[in-house]
Amino acid sequence: MTRAGAQTVFEAPAPAFSCPEAEAIARQAFDIEATARLLVSERDQNFQLCANDGSEWVLKIANPAENPALLDMQTQALLHIADADPSLTIPRVKATPDGALFHEIDSDDGRRFIVRVLSYLPGQLLDDAKPRPALLRDVGATAARLARALRGFEHPESRHELVWNLTQAPALRTRTHHIQEPDCRRVVEEVFDHFDAEVLPELKKQRSQVIHNDVSELNTLVDGDRVVGVIDFGDLIHAPLICDLAVPIAELIREHPEPIDTAAEITAGYHAITALADEELGLIFDLASTRCAMEVTIASWRVGDHPENTQYILGSIRETSAQLVWMREFGAESMTAALRRACGQN
Repeated sequence: MTRAGAQTVFEAPAPAFSCPEAEAIARQAFDIEATARLLVSERDQNFQLCANDGSEWVLKIANPAENPALLDMQTQALLHIADADPSLTIPRVKATPDGALFHEIDSDDGRRFIVRVLSYLPGQLLDDAKPRPALLRDVGATAARLARALRGFEHPESRHELVWNLTQAPALRTRTHHIQEPDCRRVVEEVFDHFDAEVLPELKKQRSQVIHNDVSELNTLVDGDRVVGVIDFGDLIHAPLICDLAVPIAELIREHPEPIDTAAEITAGYHAITALADEELGLIFDLASTRCAMEVTIASWRVGDHPENTQYILGSIRETSAQLVWMREFGAESMTAALRRACGQN
C-alpha cells in the first residue's frame, strides 16, 4: 500500500545511478569486483555485473517508492522456488558477506534505495525468437512449473494492490481517458465492462495461489525451442491460477499468423504439467483480451507521466490495440474450442 499523498512506483522517478556508482555498490556491499553495464528497465534500475572472477550478476536498485515488504516477497519467492524445484532456471539470490539479502543506500537527493543482487541468466529473449510450436509448448510448461513450485508459498504481501492484477482490471476503467484513439478507447472500455459483469464472478470461483503473473516475451529466456530461464518477479500476486496463462497467450498471439494455434500450443504445454479444468479453459479468451486492454490503458496512462521513456512504454501498443480489436470481432468460441481440443477435451 502507498501512504496517502506519497508517489507510487509508477509516478516516482526511477533511480539514476551511474555505472561507476553501481560498481562501487557491488564492491562495498556485496564484495563483488565487477564492471557494470546498464540494463533496460522501466521503474527500477538494473545493472549487469561482469565480475573479475568470471561470474555474472544483476545489481537491482529498486524504485524508492517501492514497498520493502514487496521486495522481501520477491526474494522469499525466489528462495522458495529454488528449494521446491531446483531444476527451474531462475535468478539465485546473493547475500551480502554478513548474510543480508539486501543493502540500503542513500542518494545525493536524500532518497533511500534498496539494492539486491541476483545471478545473471544468459539466453535470448523470447521477444527476439521465432515462436515455433515446440517453443510455445515449453513456454506453457514453464509457466506451469513455476506455478507448481510456488504452490504453498505464502507471504503477508501476496494480496497487495497491483495494477497488473487481472482481478483488479475494472479499476483501470477510470484511466481509459488517457487512450487517445476514440475507437480503441471504446473497445477497451467494452472489454473492461464485460470482464466486470461476466468474467470476474466466474474467475473468483477458480483455484488461486501466488503466481508469477508475467511470463512474458521480455521476461522469458530461450535457446532454440527451449525455455532456459524466467526473470523479473516484480508482478507476483495471489490470484486465480489461470491468470498466469493469459500473459504469454496475450503476448504471443499478437503478431503470429496463426493466433489460435499459438494459444493452443501454449495451453497444451501448460496442461501437460498441470491439468486445466474446463471452466478455466473457458475463461482464457476473455482473460487474454482483458490483459490486452490493460496493456493499452496502462501504457497510455504511463507515457504521460514519463515522456522520456516513451519508446519503451509504447513499444507494442499499436499491435496490442489491433489485436484487441481482432479478438473482439473474432469472438471466443473458436479459440475456446481449440484450447479444449489441445487439452484432449472434445
